[in-house]
Amino acid sequence: MPDLPADPPAHFVYPDPELGPRSAAARALRRLGSALVRHRATEDELRQLEQTADATAHVLEQRPAVPRPSDYMARRYSDPRPVDGAEVVAFSDRPFSGPTNPMGFEVTMRRHGEAARSRVLFPAAFESAPGRAHGGAIAAAVDDNFGYLMVILGVAAYTGRLEIDYRGGVPVDEPVWFHGEQDHRDGRKLHVRLWVRPGDRTGPDLDAEPLITARGLFVLIPPERT
Repeated sequence: MPDLPADPPAHFVYPDPELGPRSAAARALRRLGSALVRHRATEDELRQLEQTADATAHVLEQRPAVPRPSDYMARRYSDPRPVDGAEVVAFSDRPFSGPTNPMGFEVTMRRHGEAARSRVLFPAAFESAPGRAHGGAIAAAVDDNFGYLMVILGVAAYTGRLEIDYRGGVPVDEPVWFHGEQDHRDGRKLHVRLWVRPGDRTGPDLDAEPLITARGLFVLIPPERT
């Protein structure tokens, strides 16, 4: 049986030299957060958790700060675009989708042609109605997908408007797929659209009805103004 082609190398806008250990720590903290939400604990266990968390935070707060990217928009026009099929990471602690951000959910984002396609898993910490992810968390994932679409298209833009239709419940603890793409441009107005479908770890069920559909308006920033 012939070997399957390897995935292209991941595309990092800002490489993180500590990506592996920081991502592992963030995964453990996300697991801990969902465990605290979903399960009861004794007072002694909670007190021990509080003390450990506070002590560890105190140690980390004495360490050098992670620099925040100040040229993020300018690099949309100077950096090469990700190759098709590559996983895309803007900066590792990006809100919601960053692999080293313990406050987010599990996201694997790839370029899919001229679209941004991401596998998202909402853990228990984002559960609202029983078995369903909170609508605000879904909206954040929609906006984040569109943000990555700008990286794939090689443009800089700010969110101007989002319109989201919640057609069905998005489950927790099960992968769902977000697919965002350009609709059309009108001057500096970039119109985009997106769907969310169920699936497994390998891909979306394209025959399934969308759980979410969305449209957005992004305002393009000219290169000279970045």
